[in-house]
Amino acid sequence: MTDRTAISATGITWTRTDTWNFLSFAIGMLAESYAFGVASVATGWVTIPKSLLSLLLAWAPIWLIIGIAISGKLSDRLGRKKMFYITMVLYAVGALGLAFSQGYVLILLFLAIMLLASGGEMNTILVASHELMPPRHRGKATMAAVNFVSIGGLLLAIAAFSSSYGAVPVQRAVVGGFGFVIVILLLYVRGRTPESIRWLYRVDPARAEREALKFYPDQATARLAAIEADMRGHQSAPVSIRAVLREPGMVLKLVCSAMMSFGNAAGYGMITYVVGPYFFKALTDQILLAAGLAAVLSGLIFLSGDRLSRRRTLLFGYIACTGVSLVILLTRQWWHTEAIRFLALVFILNIFINIAYITEDTFKAEIWPTAMRGTMTALVRFISIGFYVVTIFATQTLSITEYLGFNLAVWAVGLCGAFLWSIFGIETGSGADLGIASGEVSTARRRG
Repeated sequence: MTDRTAISATGITWTRTDTWNFLSFAIGMLAESYAFGVASVATGWVTIPKSLLSLLLAWAPIWLIIGIAISGKLSDRLGRKKMFYITMVLYAVGALGLAFSQGYVLILLFLAIMLLASGGEMNTILVASHELMPPRHRGKATMAAVNFVSIGGLLLAIAAFSSSYGAVPVQRAVVGGFGFVIVILLLYVRGRTPESIRWLYRVDPARAEREALKFYPDQATARLAAIEADMRGHQSAPVSIRAVLREPGMVLKLVCSAMMSFGNAAGYGMITYVVGPYFFKALTDQILLAAGLAAVLSGLIFLSGDRLSRRRTLLFGYIACTGVSLVILLTRQWWHTEAIRFLALVFILNIFINIAYITEDTFKAEIWPTAMRGTMTALVRFISIGFYVVTIFATQTLSITEYLGFNLAVWAVGLCGAFLWSIFGIETGSGADLGIASGEVSTARRRG
């Protein structure tokens, strides 16, 4: 951190605008999780042959990564706030359509629209949270927002479970209605948030100053000075993936973050979203409820998000997830016919999954330069979720024992990524400045 950044950061405190920003990110994360989980709940809305079940389960990540691929580059070109309004419109259309859908085709269509939105929504939130939240609260604010993914899953489980004893149209209306309410909340909150000052500083410094004066009148000078200290000499930063990866240490960032992201996305999805519909169809709603509750509780780790080492927390999370997955594999005969035992193991596993998850999601957006933060974060998520889609189809003919063994291997991939980063990576937590985590400060020094 440069001396100027250290001085300016002392004048940056939490403001009302930061509260609106955080609410925007938190509700958006909730919406993303809600949309993703609906695909699993929707398996009970229509009667389909088992051969097509994988399509419905894969529908969520397929459209998620399409949204991710589109939004990453657009958020770097158009800005973070414009991207938010695009995703909100898509959410509204998808939620309303889902509430009135009849038949398999319409369910898939409106799920696709919601998931396209959620892919772009989450990517932009991960990027904007680091860029907008006060330096002293950047880690815990981002981790807390990511934890609303778990709250979204819990909300979906409650909505689905509370209406599961009624007719399918009732459950569909409840689930779709909840989604539309979330959109209304987002629209209200986002009318009170700024564009990313850090992104604006790169493309139009004069506009960045105006935006800072409008939303942070008492702290505009301090916030702009902190950004300038981080990005001095970096406004002409690389604007292509190839150029970014030529920067020192960037290949390591891509490899480690992709491995960890894949381990978490696939490991969570395989147990929570796939085992239920395949092997415990009657328990789908209860599994979502157990997983969501465990994640919300363990998400309280965000309170230490600016004090904990990111490297050590990642390593701990992936070691624990791999260990519990091994226990699940070895004790299959003990829980396979006992629903309560399986739910207990799902609960324990999701405590550790969420610790790894909110830390990893915070990590993978803070490590890239501002000019390409949206694109590179999207690339990591595209790779990881894309491979998760492959695992859905690759495992559809496996026995439950083989499936759980595959799940263990998935977590081992994530553990390898965390282990490599713990040895060769830099510390991006423990209060590290965003310019250090992204490499922009060191690059600016080399060029200056």
